[in-house]
Amino acid sequence: MEFAYYSIAVVTAFATTRWVTENIKFHIRTKKIWVHHWIISFLAMILLLYLEIESVIFWGCLTGIALEGLGRKNWSIRRS
Repeated sequence: MEFAYYSIAVVTAFATTRWVTENIKFHIRTKKIWVHHWIISFLAMILLLYLEIESVIFWGCLTGIALEGLGRKNWSIRRS
């Protein structure tokens, strides 16, 4: 059943992230770089791995957030 919780978390986080990114303009960027939400999610995954946290809900949410960001056209770190 853990895989079911993971899958539900992925879908829920993906949909929530899509809604938030479409409706709330929150950006971490400078003139040269843009820290997208998929980058923040990826860094959080590395932290979870380092801390050996095995929560399927956390991993599912972070995966959903990262996948939503990577599915967009402009996901580069460097601003053009």
